[in-house]
Amino acid sequence: LFQVVPSGLAYCLDISPVLHRIYRCYSSEHWCADQAVVYHCYQVLFFLISAYFFSYPHPERWFPGRCDFIGQGHQIFHVFLVLCTLVQIEAVRLDYTERRRLYEHLHGDLAHDAVALFIFTACCSALTAFYVRKRVKAYLEDKQE
Repeated sequence: LFQVVPSGLAYCLDISPVLHRIYRCYSSEHWCADQAVVYHCYQVLFFLISAYFFSYPHPERWFPGRCDFIGQGHQIFHVFLVLCTLVQIEAVRLDYTERRRLYEHLHGDLAHDAVALFIFTACCSALTAFYVRKRVKAYLEDKQE
């Protein structure tokens, strides 16, 4: 419960723009012709299926003892999460190629800014990891004394 609820809330926050785009595309008078939206629909579907297998111990419950090594719900969860990631990457690729002129008009050519932001984020993550490691090490040393 303490893993599922926070993860679910974070996913709802992250996926809300995608759901809005899917809704706008399919609620219009014309049939949705955007290829990326189809991939976004699959992304949501695969994530919901993976969340189900993360939350419930199926098929182990249906076939006790037969899913000890292959076919565990957690393995199925990972398969669907990989599928979710793959279709999400394809949707982003389609969005980028089809909407590139729009993005360039709005933001210019800011590829170097994205690379710099990635490097900054990686450095912050590394510093956080080193800081937490230092704190845990100090805590364990104090606990042993």
